[in-house]
Amino acid sequence: MSKINEESAYEQIGKNTVKATNQLKESAYVSFENPGGKGIRVLFVGNSITRHGIAHDIGWHNDWGMAASSKDKDYVHQLMSKMDSVQKDVAYCICQVASWERGYKEGTEKFYGVYRSAHDFKADIIVLRFIENCSFNEWDSEIFKSELEKLLAYLNPSGDAKTVITTGFWHHCGDEAIREFAEERGIPLAELGDLGEMDEMKAIGLFEHGGVANHPGDLGMKKIAERIWAKIDENETVLVWDDAETKPSDHAVIVHRYNGDTTE
Repeated sequence: MSKINEESAYEQIGKNTVKATNQLKESAYVSFENPGGKGIRVLFVGNSITRHGIAHDIGWHNDWGMAASSKDKDYVHQLMSKMDSVQKDVAYCICQVASWERGYKEGTEKFYGVYRSAHDFKADIIVLRFIENCSFNEWDSEIFKSELEKLLAYLNPSGDAKTVITTGFWHHCGDEAIREFAEERGIPLAELGDLGEMDEMKAIGLFEHGGVANHPGDLGMKKIAERIWAKIDENETVLVWDDAETKPSDHAVIVHRYNGDTTE
């Protein structure tokens, strides 16, 4: 990372003064929407931008992605809407991993109990969108990639889920590690860092708390969703089958482009 980019990253991350602790109650780290759906199963893994519980002390009175004006306008629910437009009866899971970001050096195993229901969800598609709460001062790329591998393996116990990953909304010194992780594993990567440089992508002026206001507003959320969806779409990550009664494993042919092949 160049000196200029590094300074810019510190400046943007520094504006995120929303603590990584207590973003959700421990019993609510994992939530579901239409969990009994018979279609594909989509898991969103992220931090406050993915979901932040009610925190009246900082002026956040909602339980969805910070800082969208309504639940349907955060990036997760915009992606749900896009998914529902092409798939039937999709099941969704949201896993909030701000604690993992803060404590990844302590080992991923300590979080297995907290994220157990996301593990049991058995996702077909996993969207990884987090990095911002990882400490700059104590950053370690190799440990991060190693622990991220463990986290993804835990959330994808079958190893069959298709994955999409993003860099940070604010530039982070760990973005390069995410790029390396994605390239080494052939995972589609959505770049987001330029969005965090633009005030119009944030909720500035809508919240008194500067940290909340520095989070993506409705336009920023829309752009995040569009960039992730573009990676899902261009890699044919969305598995298509004839009806909601048919599971992906029952479908005769599933076509995907990760390795330029057709899996039967």
